[in-house]
Amino acid sequence: MANFARQILVLDSHYQPARILSLQAGFVLTYSGRATSLVDSPHTIRSVTSTWTIPWIIRLHNSPPKRARDRDGLRFSRQNVYLRDGHTCAYCGNKFGLSHLTLDHLVPIALGGKTNWNNIVTACKNCNSRKGSKTIEELGVRLSRVPQRPQYGPAVLFALRYNLHRGKIPTPWLSFLDPRSLARAKELKLSERTVAKW
Repeated sequence: MANFARQILVLDSHYQPARILSLQAGFVLTYSGRATSLVDSPHTIRSVTSTWTIPWIIRLHNSPPKRARDRDGLRFSRQNVYLRDGHTCAYCGNKFGLSHLTLDHLVPIALGGKTNWNNIVTACKNCNSRKGSKTIEELGVRLSRVPQRPQYGPAVLFALRYNLHRGKIPTPWLSFLDPRSLARAKELKLSERTVAKW
């Protein structure tokens, strides 16, 4: 079970969840002037002469918008492809940690394949090196599911990325997190135990 009591929710300059950091990292961002505290935690840091309150929710100053998002705000990235695929290799069907995963083009770049949701799958390093620059037809492999753009938005991916469906979320955070996204993330994690669904 995840414990968020000693972490900070970081919002971008548009008040959208951006990341979750340790108390120390949030403290540094706040007191270096790069962020503003919106909600303070009950924790403090004390020195001989001063006491500082540690924030629970901070808002970054001048945070640029995320790069290359589609019209629904969903960004194509390595991490989002891994989340879409449930950290599962498309070829052997086994689940792996990040250090053993790669992205693979179904139609290789050398044959005109594009880098997009419909042509990229998660693959373990062994399967990816075995596949090489062949197509799945040449290899004689049949995928159990066709890759496509996820049917959920960035708020659900944020919840999946930080395992917000597993822990007791601090009450102040709930004002900035969409409850429907948290419920959808929990659904996706439950369905992933049986069959990874897109």
